[in-house]
Amino acid sequence: MPDANFYKACVPRSLRLPAFYNCGGRSDVLSVYRAVLERHHKDPANSYLAPEKLHALVDLDIQAAPLPEGYPWPTTEQVHAALYDDGVVKAMPDDRHRIWVTAFVHKEAFFILPSMSPCLSEGMLPFWNGMPLDLRAIHTALAKGLAHDGDVCRHFDTVKRRVARFSAGLRLACTDAACLGESWIDDATSANDDGYESLVKALLAVAKAKGRWNEVVPDPSYGSTMLAENFRDQLALKIGRFVATLEPNAHPLAGFFASLVPHR
Repeated sequence: MPDANFYKACVPRSLRLPAFYNCGGRSDVLSVYRAVLERHHKDPANSYLAPEKLHALVDLDIQAAPLPEGYPWPTTEQVHAALYDDGVVKAMPDDRHRIWVTAFVHKEAFFILPSMSPCLSEGMLPFWNGMPLDLRAIHTALAKGLAHDGDVCRHFDTVKRRVARFSAGLRLACTDAACLGESWIDDATSANDDGYESLVKALLAVAKAKGRWNEVVPDPSYGSTMLAENFRDQLALKIGRFVATLEPNAHPLAGFFASLVPHR
């Protein structure tokens, strides 16, 4: 279960939590979360569940998804706005959060953050588009692709509001998807390292990284000794183990796991 294995690798060893269960896509996870709680409340005396310890983690995606009736936040988009400040979990997130959304559209965005580059430069080098992996090239391709992403174009009002929640996003032109991509590339060209990391976070909150990540392959000179899918899974685990060493304010997933500590 690559998704569950990645998130488990992100957990600091000192926390000894949690257990992860794959439930499918975002709507499936939300349905399972609701169903498990409903079953518990029908017969709590014979349930092993502690509801305050049950959490769901779902992709942000482009289109907002409704959350179970009675949940403090009506949609995934409102959860994202409540949880994150510039792509990092707020210092004191509301204790009522049980359904968490990722800071970015897909979990694969965590793999291509500039700050993850040390994990990608050790051992067997990853290749993308026939060359050693250049994260800036992937970021530029994602920015260019915004204009051709039907979901981004159809839900551009959501995209515009989301980008505005990032400090770097306030400098970007959000007239339409094409202008957003072009202005991102213009700003990224002259940004320093910190500014560039901030720009990438804003981009990955609206651009789908999964397709580009699935194009990453091992060094072709190794021939067919390793399947590309297995290679990417190993890279993801390496990145997860690196995330596990970070402080809560240094990475959105580190902040998520730190917030679970009181619920152990």
